[in-house]
Amino acid sequence: ALNLLEAAGFKLYLIGKPFVGELFEGTNRRFDPIEGNLLDDIKRIRDLAASVKNPRGILMPNSFGSALLFKSAGIQSTGLATDGRSILLEHAIPEPPRMHEVERFWYVAYEALKAMGIKPPYTKLTKRINMKLAARNEAGARNLAAKIGLPKRYAILAPIAKGRHEGKEKYWRHFNELCKPLRDRGIEPVVFPAADEAEAAKAACPDATIYEPTSLGNFAALCEKAAIVIANDSGISHVAAGIGARQITLIGVTDPTRTGPWNPAAVTLGSEGHWPTEEEVKNTVHRILTTEA
Repeated sequence: ALNLLEAAGFKLYLIGKPFVGELFEGTNRRFDPIEGNLLDDIKRIRDLAASVKNPRGILMPNSFGSALLFKSAGIQSTGLATDGRSILLEHAIPEPPRMHEVERFWYVAYEALKAMGIKPPYTKLTKRINMKLAARNEAGARNLAAKIGLPKRYAILAPIAKGRHEGKEKYWRHFNELCKPLRDRGIEPVVFPAADEAEAAKAACPDATIYEPTSLGNFAALCEKAAIVIANDSGISHVAAGIGARQITLIGVTDPTRTGPWNPAAVTLGSEGHWPTEEEVKNTVHRILTTEA
């Protein structure tokens, strides 16, 4: 979606939650964080808008709050007509039919251009995100690996998935059983949990090597170099897909046609309402590692 807008001639200024900013450093696009204090956020975004000639806003979130934030900052915005926010938008885009979330973001950008009277420069959505990491994150990952003694061959496990989907837990329960077969292949199973997930990660995968949390940009670079990334349907799965890591995503309660990894090379096991078996995951790990380049 961002590439489409940039190809249409827009200079992009990105605004979002602070922790995702590093993922965009490799694109050389400006990123301003939303800190959570409404008045401070409004002032910061208003100052940004004042520095830009004819600023236009495009909202990817569906929320009323995102539209209110931009409206309060004096930015005319385009976004989906969701959450009763049409009154705050310059152009309210009709809700699309059910589709993958990547397709949904693309739809917002594509329809926003049309609503502003701009012909979209191309019409085909790519099947890969092709995330570009900043050089400092690649260097940061190398320095971190040297500091902690990260083995040359390692597998990143992501056993935690926060929250629930329709009241059901979103994580596969057998991550710990993957540690021995990985070590038998000379691959160290490692976990880099978020700061508030360290204890849960130890409980879910006690036999793995669990390191201290690192930044999201450094983590993405570590995923890129991993022998394999094995994750629930979570943010880690999408980061791995974005940078093209060899990966397996485990699904049991979510719908992969909406939230599965956006990369044709990614392997998804399980389905909505049915987790993959331990044997199925182990066999798939074996197959992928046996055929690795």
